[in-house]
Parts: sequence; structure tokens; C-alpha cells
Amino acid sequence: MPRPDSASVRIVPSTQYHQIGMKTDVMTMKRIAGAAAAASAALLLVTGCSSTEDGAPVPGAASSAAAPSADAGKAPTLVIGKAEFPAGYQVTPVPRDQIQKVADSVLSSTKSAKVTPANCMQLSAFPDKIDLAKTGFVIAMKGTSVLAETVSVVDHSVEDFRKAVTGDCGKIKVEITEGQAAGAKGTAVSKVIPAPKTKADDAIVVQQSSTIDFKGTTTKTSMIVGYAMVNGYLVSVQASDASPQSTPDLAAFNKVFTKAVDRVATETA
Repeated sequence: MPRPDSASVRIVPSTQYHQIGMKTDVMTMKRIAGAAAAASAALLLVTGCSSTEDGAPVPGAASSAAAPSADAGKAPTLVIGKAEFPAGYQVTPVPRDQIQKVADSVLSSTKSAKVTPANCMQLSAFPDKIDLAKTGFVIAMKGTSVLAETVSVVDHSVEDFRKAVTGDCGKIKVEITEGQAAGAKGTAVSKVIPAPKTKADDAIVVQQSSTIDFKGTTTKTSMIVGYAMVNGYLVSVQASDASPQSTPDLAAFNKVFTKAVDRVATETA
């Protein structure tokens, strides 16, 4: 599954400022910007009215008609709280308008992207805007390690997600043709790994490695993302690390994924 160019979160400690106050402000701004990118990446993985070339639904198609018992407006209240993240992780408040701006920008540039194999995802069918009022999200950071959770209502099953990252879709290539990232080319390799035990109706966890080439620079990233369907709600948790060559915190991911899924199961029983 392709990752938008700005979804590659990079948080670089400031070394250019010697005044403590200024340095703190710059690092705080970078953390917020990084969190906004992480939130947008997580949202874009599960939001968008899309379909494959043969008409089958693709992960990300939000629809309140999917599950009559699921209230999309309740989704923002179903994410976990700061106390439920592993020790050391701090929830990073990110203004919704900043997340909206980043997400809209990425959606705009990826709608015209070329995906190979073409049947894995039809990006041109993505919407122009994400409705954040009907999507729950929370971001937590520990150094350069990032954990992001989203809760939304969708019109397809976890099996659809599974099909989008296995078989021919286990390795896809993406080329951005418009926008600031025009010319960027990426390859994403996905592998399904064991999911922790949860109260979900169905769940899948995917480990993905991506390589992005843009303006002579090659960036390699890895992430772990889990999807679970719970009483009509799609719960997604994403783990990534902004430090080059680093790997996502799998232990932390498993803990958060379990708590996130079980919370929705309890609150919507």
C-alpha cells in the first residue's frame, strides 16, 4: 500500500540554535509538524472512496452506510487516551486544521499517481477532502518513534485490506506525476505478520518497507500498521520511526493495537 510523500515523518533535532528558548520552540514546531504528517499518513491509509480496477473496494473508502449500527460521529471519542500508551510515549496535540492541510495536500498530489499493478489501488477515485469530524485520531511520540491511531467507519472488510497487501499487491510501485512531489517514485513491499490477540471481529497486521526516490535522494522507511473491524468501526494503528535505518517499535505497537481495539469493542458493545 503506497505511502504519500509527506507521510515519511522526519524529525531532526535542531543544532542550529544556541539559545535554549529558541531551540525549544523550533524542536516543538518540528514535533508538531512531524505529528501532523504522521496523523495525515494514518488517515490516508484508511480514508478515501476508492476502488480497484475490477470494482472491488479498496481500503480507505469511508461510508456511514457500511454499518447501520456504527455512528461515524462517535469515532473521535473512541481513540485511546495518553495513559494507555507505553511508558515514555507522549501524546502530541496537533491542530485539526494543520492535519487537514497536510492531508488535503497529499490527497491532491496522489490522486493522479501511477500505481503498478494498477488493480491494487485506484488513487484517482480518492476524495478531495477527508472529513475529520467523523474520524478519530491520536498521535504519540517517544524520541523519533511514532504511534498513531485512527478510528473510522468504512464500507469494506479486513479481508479487502488483506487482498490489497498480498499476492501481486505484496509489492507495488508508485509514481507521483503532479504537485510538489512530482517525479517521486516509490516501491512498497508488504508482509502480513501475526496480529496480537484482541476482541476484534477480524484483524490484520502488515509490515511494510518503502523506498522513495526524489530529486536524487533515496529514502528508506519501514512501518507496521494494523487494521481491525470492531462492531462496524475500523480501528487502525500505525508504528513508524523517523530516524534513518531505524525499525518501528513492534512491542509498543502490539500493546497499543490491543488496547485500541479492545477499547472500541468495550465502548460499542
